[in-house]
Amino acid sequence: MRKADIWVSFLFMLVGITVVVDSVRLGFMWGRTGPASGFFPFYLGVGVIISSLIVFYNALSRYKKEGAGGPLMPPGALKSILWVVIPSTAMVVLTELVGLHIAAALFLAFYMRVVGKIAWVTTILVAIIAPLSLYITFDKLFLIPLPAGLWGGYLLRF
Repeated sequence: MRKADIWVSFLFMLVGITVVVDSVRLGFMWGRTGPASGFFPFYLGVGVIISSLIVFYNALSRYKKEGAGGPLMPPGALKSILWVVIPSTAMVVLTELVGLHIAAALFLAFYMRVVGKIAWVTTILVAIIAPLSLYITFDKLFLIPLPAGLWGGYLLRF
């Protein structure tokens, strides 16, 4: 666990440094018209760097006292992780193809029925009502189109 904490804190520190450097390039001060383009990313990057330093310090100091600790993942945990990662990845791919609304309906239906073992009636109702309410709220009321994908625009014409 110590190695994982050290490496992850180091990687996040690099991300934070990259954000801060680019924010300085964009301008991170407060101008006459308000904050410059890099104002908020700069402070978010500083927060990431500080948090990474805290994790790094804790990894070095705490593990010297306690030892290496247990494994990063207990036995059998990979199956639970894959039940989240694989359907989520499939939803991202489906969103590119058929749009967010249809992908969300399929994702909800699969996850509720297969993973959650929820009854068919509830699964179908939620899988239809949730994406439909998103469609009505964003696409029709707020006029903010959500991703339609390659074929989703043709499937949702009404």
